[in-house]
Amino acid sequence: MRFSLSVNGHPRYTASVNGAGYLSAHLNMQSRPKENDYSRSVRVDGTETEETETVRMKWPAQPLNIGDVVEIKILPDDGVSDRPAEVKKSSEAPTNLFFNAELAKEVFDTVRDFDSRLMQLLSKSERSEPADEHRKVELAVGAVLYELGEHLLYPIFRRQKHLIPEEMKGELL
Repeated sequence: MRFSLSVNGHPRYTASVNGAGYLSAHLNMQSRPKENDYSRSVRVDGTETEETETVRMKWPAQPLNIGDVVEIKILPDDGVSDRPAEVKKSSEAPTNLFFNAELAKEVFDTVRDFDSRLMQLLSKSERSEPADEHRKVELAVGAVLYELGEHLLYPIFRRQKHLIPEEMKGELL
C-alpha cells in the first residue's frame, strides 16, 4: 500500500506499508478553547502486521490553514517511499513481560486453563441463568478475558513469539 500526500499542490511525502496492515491519513481540526488549541493538521499512520510483530509507523503531521487543499494520491505498491518519522515495534515495547521462557510458558498455561474454566462456567450460566442475567455474566467474562490478553498475554507474546497461537499470528500485538 502506498500513497502520496500533498498540500496546496506541494508534495509532502509518500508513505507506504509493505505487508499486511493499514495505511491511513487523518485530517484533524480542533476547537479546544480551554486549551487554546484551534489547530488543523493532516497526519499519516501505518501499521504493518507481520507474522509475530506489529510495526507502527508515523509520518510528520502537516499543519494546515483555512483554504488549504489536501490531496491523497493512491500509488502502485512498488516504488520509492519516504521513511516514517517514528517507528515502533511491538517486540521493543517497554511493557513486554517475561524474559524467562519457562516462566512465560507457565503463566500462559495458567491463563489458558483459567480461560477454559471461565468458558465452562459461561456455558453453565447459559443453561441455568435467565437470559438477561447470563448476558451480564457474558459481558463480565469478556471484560476479564480482554484485560488478560491486553495486559498479560500480549506482553508475553511480544517477547516469547513461540507461544503465539497459530490463529493469532499476523494479528495486532
